[in-house]
Amino acid sequence: MLLGEREHLINHPADWRLIHGELIPHELRTGAGNPRVNLPEAFAVTNRYIESERFIAISESPERDLDLLNAAIVLEPGEYLEIRSLTDDLRRFLNGDAATGQAAANFTKPDRHQFDKFVESAGEKVQVVLAKAGPKPFLLQCHTDRVEEAVAIFLTDSLWTKGHDPFSMEAVIRGFPYHIDLADHISRVLLKAGDFRQLVEARLYDFGLEAALFDIDARRTRQ
Repeated sequence: MLLGEREHLINHPADWRLIHGELIPHELRTGAGNPRVNLPEAFAVTNRYIESERFIAISESPERDLDLLNAAIVLEPGEYLEIRSLTDDLRRFLNGDAATGQAAANFTKPDRHQFDKFVESAGEKVQVVLAKAGPKPFLLQCHTDRVEEAVAIFLTDSLWTKGHDPFSMEAVIRGFPYHIDLADHISRVLLKAGDFRQLVEARLYDFGLEAALFDIDARRTRQ
C-alpha cells in the first residue's frame, strides 16, 4: 500500500511532492514480505523520485536515537541540520545499529546484494535532514542538491497549518506540513477504510480468490 501511494504520487504532475514517511517504506527496508519481488519495484519508484529531484519525505525523528534528540534540542524553530546521507541511513537497516536498538534487516544473500547495489548507485543522492518548524523536530529526506529548497518548502507549509497566519503563535504548535494533513483528510472522506475493504473483498470474489478471505467473519461475507 505504501509503495502504491508513492507510485501514485510520482505519476501525478506536480512541481514538488511531499511524502508522509520515508522515501523507501520501512517494511521494505527490513526484509519483510517478499523482497525478491518487492525491492526491484521499490527501487524503480525511488529512482524516479531521485531523478525528479523535487521531493520531500517527512517522518518523525526516532525516539531511541539519542544523537538526533540531542541535536533537535539545540535547533531553534526555523533551523535545520544535515545529519547523514541515505547511504548511512540504509546501511543502518542492513547491518543493524546497537546504539539505537535497530536490528539488522532480514534479507537473503541475493536480496541483500540488490539492496547493496541500490545503495551504491543512489544513496549519496539523497540527504537526511533534521528540521524544526515548531517545537517538534522532523526528519526530511530530500535530494542532496536541493536541501535548502526542500527545507524552505517544509517550513512554509508547516507554518501554514490550518491556513493560519504563518507569524501567529497558533500556526506553529504542530509544525507539520499542511498539505499532508489535507491530503489525509480528503482521502478519509472520499474513500473510507471500510468502503475500500469491501471493494477489495468484492474484487477478490470476482477473481475467484475466496481462499484469500478465509479469516473474514462469516457475517461480512453475506453480500
